[in-house]
Amino acid sequence: MKHGALQSAEKYTKTHQRKKRWYRVVTGLACVVVFCTVYALILPAITMEKGACEIPEHTHSEACYTQVTSATRTEPVCTIESLNLHQHDGTCYDSEGNLTCGYADFVVHQHDSACYDENGNRWCPLPEIETHEHTRSCYAVPETDAPEVHTHTDDCYTVERGELICTESTEPAHVHTDNCYTETSALVCEEDHEHTESCYETTRELTCGDTEKPVHQHTDQCYEQIKTLICELPTEPAEEAEPAEPELICGEKEIILHTHEPYESPEDPGCYDDDGNLICGKIQVLEHQHTDACFETVEEPADTKALTCTLPEDEKHTHTALCYGTWELTCDMEEHTHTEACIAAEETDKTEVAEETTEPEEEMSGMEIDPSLPVMGTAYASGAKTRAYSVMTLDADTTGATDPVSVKNYITGTTLYYRTNENGEWTDVSGATDIPGDADFKLKISYGNVPIDDLLAAGGKMTYTLPDLLRNATANGSITSGSTTVGTITVANNTVTLAFDTTWLAKQRTATNTVISGDFFVEAEVNLSQVGEDRTAQIVIGDITINIDFAGDIVAKYGNVDLSKTVSAIILEETDGDYLTYTLTVKAGADGCPDVKVVDCFAKTQYIEEYVGVTGTSTATNDSDGPTETSTDIGFTNGTVCLDPAATDTTPGTLVWVIGNMAVNETRTLTYRVKLKAAYTGVTTKGDLQNTANVYSKTYQRDSDTVTFTPRAGATMSKVASTFTPGKNGGGTITYTIWVQAYADNSYVLDNVKIMDALDGSIDNRNVTLADIRQYLSYDETSFRLYQGGSKGQNGSSGLTDITAETAPNITDTDNDGKKNDRFTYYVGSLAPGESKTLTYTVNVEPGVFVAAGNKDVQINNRACICTDDSGTDDGVRLNSYYTSKTIDRKVWSRKLAGGKQETASTVSMSDSVYDATGSSVTKIPSPDSSFTVPAGSYKYQVAANEAGDWDLSSASMADSLGSQYMEFVGYVRVDAYTISSNDAPGSGLDDAAAIANLSRRTPDQTVWVKVDGQTSFSFTPKQIGLNETQAYLLTYYAQPTNIDGITQVVVSNRFELTGDVVIGNSRYVVLTGIGAEASVVVAGGNRFAAEKQSWYYEGPKETAGDFANGALYWVIKVDGKVLPSGTAIRDVTNAVGGSAHYIRGTSFVGVYTGNLGKNSLADYADLDSLIASGLLTALSSNYTVAKEGNYSLTLTLNTDISLAQDDSLYLIVKTEPSKRPENKRDAFTYNNKLQSRSDGTNWLDHNTASKTLYGSENIFKELGRVFTYPGSGNSITDIQRGTNQDISTRALNGAAGTYVAWQIHVNYEGSLSGRYRVVEQIPDGMEVTYVRMWWLGDKYKAVQQDHKPTFVQLTDEEIDALGGSWTKYEKTLLSNNAGSQTNYYYTNGQQVIWAIDNLVAGGGYRDDYAVEIQIVCKVTDPDVLLGGVSKEFNNVVSLQNSEGTTIGSDSNGVTIGKQTLSKQGTYNPETNGGRYPFKITLNELGEDLVSGPDTITLVDELSDTLILDTTSIRVVNSNTNETVTNWTSSVEGQTLKIVLPDNLPLTVTYETTVNAAPGQTISISNKAHWEGYATPSGGSVEVEDFHYSTGGTAGADTSPSVTVKKLDQYNTSQTLSGATFTLVEGTYANGTFTPTTGGLSLTGTTGEDGTLTFGKENGQTMRYNTVYCLTETVAPKGYVLDATPHYFAVATPQEADGKCPTFPDGVTVWYQNADYTYQAYNHKGEATVAKAFLDAGGNHLAKIDGAYRFGIYAEANPTGDPLQTVTITYANSTVTPESRTAKFTNLTLGGTYYIYELDDSSQPISGNVPATVNSSSFLVTYTNGPAVTVPTDGSAAATVTVTNQVCYPELPNTGGAGTIPYTIGGFLLLTGAAFLLLYHHTKRRKEDSVSS
Repeated sequence: MKHGALQSAEKYTKTHQRKKRWYRVVTGLACVVVFCTVYALILPAITMEKGACEIPEHTHSEACYTQVTSATRTEPVCTIESLNLHQHDGTCYDSEGNLTCGYADFVVHQHDSACYDENGNRWCPLPEIETHEHTRSCYAVPETDAPEVHTHTDDCYTVERGELICTESTEPAHVHTDNCYTETSALVCEEDHEHTESCYETTRELTCGDTEKPVHQHTDQCYEQIKTLICELPTEPAEEAEPAEPELICGEKEIILHTHEPYESPEDPGCYDDDGNLICGKIQVLEHQHTDACFETVEEPADTKALTCTLPEDEKHTHTALCYGTWELTCDMEEHTHTEACIAAEETDKTEVAEETTEPEEEMSGMEIDPSLPVMGTAYASGAKTRAYSVMTLDADTTGATDPVSVKNYITGTTLYYRTNENGEWTDVSGATDIPGDADFKLKISYGNVPIDDLLAAGGKMTYTLPDLLRNATANGSITSGSTTVGTITVANNTVTLAFDTTWLAKQRTATNTVISGDFFVEAEVNLSQVGEDRTAQIVIGDITINIDFAGDIVAKYGNVDLSKTVSAIILEETDGDYLTYTLTVKAGADGCPDVKVVDCFAKTQYIEEYVGVTGTSTATNDSDGPTETSTDIGFTNGTVCLDPAATDTTPGTLVWVIGNMAVNETRTLTYRVKLKAAYTGVTTKGDLQNTANVYSKTYQRDSDTVTFTPRAGATMSKVASTFTPGKNGGGTITYTIWVQAYADNSYVLDNVKIMDALDGSIDNRNVTLADIRQYLSYDETSFRLYQGGSKGQNGSSGLTDITAETAPNITDTDNDGKKNDRFTYYVGSLAPGESKTLTYTVNVEPGVFVAAGNKDVQINNRACICTDDSGTDDGVRLNSYYTSKTIDRKVWSRKLAGGKQETASTVSMSDSVYDATGSSVTKIPSPDSSFTVPAGSYKYQVAANEAGDWDLSSASMADSLGSQYMEFVGYVRVDAYTISSNDAPGSGLDDAAAIANLSRRTPDQTVWVKVDGQTSFSFTPKQIGLNETQAYLLTYYAQPTNIDGITQVVVSNRFELTGDVVIGNSRYVVLTGIGAEASVVVAGGNRFAAEKQSWYYEGPKETAGDFANGALYWVIKVDGKVLPSGTAIRDVTNAVGGSAHYIRGTSFVGVYTGNLGKNSLADYADLDSLIASGLLTALSSNYTVAKEGNYSLTLTLNTDISLAQDDSLYLIVKTEPSKRPENKRDAFTYNNKLQSRSDGTNWLDHNTASKTLYGSENIFKELGRVFTYPGSGNSITDIQRGTNQDISTRALNGAAGTYVAWQIHVNYEGSLSGRYRVVEQIPDGMEVTYVRMWWLGDKYKAVQQDHKPTFVQLTDEEIDALGGSWTKYEKTLLSNNAGSQTNYYYTNGQQVIWAIDNLVAGGGYRDDYAVEIQIVCKVTDPDVLLGGVSKEFNNVVSLQNSEGTTIGSDSNGVTIGKQTLSKQGTYNPETNGGRYPFKITLNELGEDLVSGPDTITLVDELSDTLILDTTSIRVVNSNTNETVTNWTSSVEGQTLKIVLPDNLPLTVTYETTVNAAPGQTISISNKAHWEGYATPSGGSVEVEDFHYSTGGTAGADTSPSVTVKKLDQYNTSQTLSGATFTLVEGTYANGTFTPTTGGLSLTGTTGEDGTLTFGKENGQTMRYNTVYCLTETVAPKGYVLDATPHYFAVATPQEADGKCPTFPDGVTVWYQNADYTYQAYNHKGEATVAKAFLDAGGNHLAKIDGAYRFGIYAEANPTGDPLQTVTITYANSTVTPESRTAKFTNLTLGGTYYIYELDDSSQPISGNVPATVNSSSFLVTYTNGPAVTVPTDGSAAATVTVTNQVCYPELPNTGGAGTIPYTIGGFLLLTGAAFLLLYHHTKRRKEDSVSS
């Protein structure tokens, strides 16, 4: 039963559920039916509610189009003439032809796209001229006549094989065969089968023991190379000649841009002194690139007849007027055809006020107006509001227009003003008296009620003809209506034309207005001829008469008359004297000029003899002998000239030229001459002649001009010496060419010009030829020839005309030696300006010069000069001079070679004649020996005498002397005699060995032997040994050491000398002093002796002054030997071998020691103290003396023999003071120290030279490479600062625009490091590393194999672990400077960078030989620099670590960087802007990422109260492409504008403001721009202290003012807001209180869809000028907060009483621009604010913790997605961004609840009271007034959510603080626990002890 009941229940349940499902389905279907039915029923109601369609039906017809009758094109107008370039004349140059005017007559210009037309043809007439500044490469020192010093190369030698020096065997080499190997086999198969060969592995082992190598073949490198010099060019430099002046060789003119700066004050003179004279010494060179001003728009008629229709004419189409020419749609109606949707269900009440609509402002299309025109008129537009379709805009086509409307019919008022200077105030002429005739006048005319229809019919033009009293009027400008340009004003032929834009005119014509009013002004001069004799004039304009009272004799005093004066550039030399010609030019103006005269006088008269043809009696001009006069007035009456009677007491007096009355625009000229006194003309300057003329009209001095004649007399010259031409008998000749030329701009002919030339140095007392040489020189009197013409550097007379006169040269014998070898004078006659002449002459050279020169080259010096003397008797005046030095290759008389020591004895065979010279005379040996023996240890000598064989030396003595007791000659002298032909002589340029070898290879004509055995000297003549010919001689002889047992070593020098008579041809010369050659050998004595010098160490300075102020260099001389004999001297010489200077001081001797260092070396001891402390050396305190010789040598002499023990040495320690210490990083000063010794008391023996180099930096140093900017693409960079200036790898910059710094790091500069090292860089904060690369390897690495060269290597894991921290590895392959492509590894951790270099070589040598240079490039990211515009120093520290990580060197380099990423300028143009003040802000020129992270950046612009911002004018463009940027938003709060912009683009922001001041009112303007959170940088503000503006006139359809409210979103000003209701109330405002006017205007309105609302345009809304209105928002747009702040304003207009606008109290915005005032009102949606606070771990308040803290706002309490918005509060150094220290969330829904959370480093929201990681630090985050926040609906501010971050790191509590309690309790518990444990263990131990007991 129970089971049945259960089944029934289950069935019931299923049935019930099925019914419920059907119920749901039926209910849903019912809802669908009901909805569809209701919707169908209400459709008609919806349709009726819409009302009638307000769009009229319209289809465009032919009347809707206007044919284009004209077209415009752009035509270039820029020419060379239009640039008004300076034109040079004679006054622009000084007496030497140098430009002195300071102005260039050209501009720098480079052709660009503007220079070409649309077809690519260049129209630009300007030449391309680049700037060029001469550098050192632009100059070269001109070659002199001295031969170049020759350096022998391999081509100068023949090379022969000598002895085999190769040790390689040429025997057949060993080559491995199979027998050299042993084979073994091993089973490698694991399978169970029968193994085959493949189952075994066979290996071969080399067991022969021989090394395989290729067979060696000997090459040239295997033999000693014997080089024989065959070149005959000299290698010794000529005697130093006078250095030549560098000559410019680049061929380019130096052009440097420069603009002369005006004189400001004595402290800031600019380019001028206070008298206006140019003093900068530079030439003004300007640059010109074409701008819009270089083009003009030309209007041309369009072809209206050409068929432009593309349809064929057939039955479907017939051509109409629209098919021809070009047509524009000018109808403002849209095409529309009514549909059912347009049917109105019910017509609205006809009396209902139509809803206001506002037309968008249309662009003017009726006429083209140049925006650059000055504002000369304005138009006010206002009238009744009508529907959009009620007014149709007329087109601008003026075809068929009537004559222009005449202004005179509509004149309502006029005023005439004048001013006396350009910057003066304009004054009304009414009531003014004595107005100057040269005043400027301004005529202002007001007009009214001009019918718009008449203007439209006249094509928009009105004209007005100015009164005859005014002329030269100017009024070319624009007419404006408010800030809108609506027309132009022009003046031509004294007629003013006002041309209005007809489109604008059509808009002014409304149902309630049909006229316009306005005013205009023109500026003009007065037509003086229209002024009456009573000095008054009158003009009538309309019904107004204006009387003008002028001052004085108006035409005489103010009529224009100009005077100019010129003087001839050249003095005219005539038979009776010298003359200058002057011209006076007088030009009358447009009024003529009465009673004109000119007074002319000289400032200096002592050189002026007379005005030619002018006397004290007045005579007419054009007299046969007097001044001549011309005039542009045909039939003029000649003027008269005379000397002023009042000035006849001085010569030449004062010239008076009386002209009389001059006609209108007449020009008169007077040309007169003055005769100069004879004393003036001459090259000795007598000074300038200054002449001033003044022109008078009646008694009024009107103009003056001064001209200065500056005489110029000069000449230039050059001199060239030909090659030496050998003559017979050893002499020769040298031909000289002297070219002279008078300067082309000389003022007169140079008379009595002469050339002087001196060998004796008597010209300028310099460049003398030595007397010993000069005695064999002479000028050839018969050789002098004079030629016409020539050029600088002329060499010879080729192509010139011989004009030699009979005048012979005057050759003087100043030293009375009877020879013509001192100097000459040669007169070349006169030189006209620019004329040149050439003089050639010959100097004879006798062979005796070679005797006098000895073994040296012959140097001949002479100086020439050009002079002029008018008397022809004295030296006259020097004009120029020129020096020449001529070198003749030497005659080699003798050479000597000393051979090495012969190790074995040798026998020398003799033959031919043998003589004995051991006695008192030379005798022939009748039975000579056939040979002699040269003992071992002997030295061989060879002497070549007269090697060229051209002189007879048979009577000359040949002698040699050993000059030492330790050597004597052995055996015989072999004398070989050779006959040498002139074409086979050895060259004098051969070295000694080559020359002697040259003779040795020849077969002698004779060989004679002369006995000298046992002698220390010998002497004989060739004649004494039977040699009587002109021959060359080769002497070979030997000497051996003797008496050397007691010495260590000695230098033996011997000298071969020629003395006596030498003969060539018929000339005999006596060699008074020996012509010799010397050689030396070192002879070792019986005592062993070895000495060596070593550099040790440098000790820094211990004193700042006195000896060793630069520190001390320590040197050690080590001497070895068994016994050092008494008298042995050891000398330390510091100046013998180059290098930097170092000095011996009084305490330079440190000590003498003996001992043995064993296996140690000096390098093992750091200093003297450590060496002495070793105990290995013993000091010698006596037995020697020390002598200091000057500052460069110190000698130690032993007084007794010193015996050294076995293996001991003697150590002499010396210290010297370096002349300088290295101060710069790259300094490397090498100090050389030479060791000498002697034991014979005479000759010093050279030992080695030791060197020590001091480096500025040894192991590592850092230098600035360059600071540069990169635009983000391409390969070009722009340098900001230059250092060492290495190239940059732009590829490695990763396309990131920005500012970069490249540093160069030098490692192993000294060359002492070897192996692997690490470099650690500490990058300064505010920078990030971009790349690191190997840049350069030292030169010595070229010889190192590639895999052994220094390279970057990777750090090991162990190294990285040991460094600690988190390191990121980078691997970049980049090209190096000289080591090819390199893979660079480096690692970064925060601001640290590290890398490792391996394979450094400790090669020593010169600096940089084994150095490595690394380039590191960092990008500037510092926000203070990028955004704040501040300059900061960035100091980069680098350290060098060895392989163990120990720092062994460090350096740093700092660089100061500042940049501007924001600059602002006002672009106000008073001629075009009127009361609108535009601004331009240039941002982020490089387009770099200025802010890390965010993609946007906020610009803040703060405007002064005198400016009204127009947010609709804001434009943002890409500065590079000029493309419009749209992804930006702007917000306004008070006078502060904020624009959120893209962060990575170069941008230009422009906007306009309205000046809140009346025309003419002076105010100050301030506008400051900066990045949010940063101060305004330099260049970011515009400050105008005294600003005022004016308008040229007004025009408009004005009846009453109006106000338009533009309602905008505060945080997105491009968003307009509808639905805002405002009230407008008329009243008064005083003392901060507004009082409504009883019965005054009171209106209410609501902004439409376009966000605008206009009051004052409709009937019944008439507003009044100069009246205060209160505008108040009463209802906010939906979703926005109400701004109920009242806004008080007034629209001002000038009052009739004084023409000025009234003043208004503070608090009232006054609109002065036009009748339509636009007020921009802002609202915002809901807002929520977040603030930041900090606590330390103990809960104490902290002011800040630097970092960027981000916050997000969410719609949910437990958010999972991205926040709705994020904001950031940044603390950096001393700045907080935003400055309010709070951040605001905007655009929130009113009444909505949101949740504000701080975001952690993972961008996740942080819930309250939990630790979180923010900016890599741990904080406990808590919220006050949050995180939940509700936005009030009433617009009040929501509570600020404060987010507090408490530091979480452990921190002990303060003493006495509450935090000590937990620590106290914890400590107590630990102590208690410890006590219990101790008690427990103690008790347990006692129990155990008890049990055990």
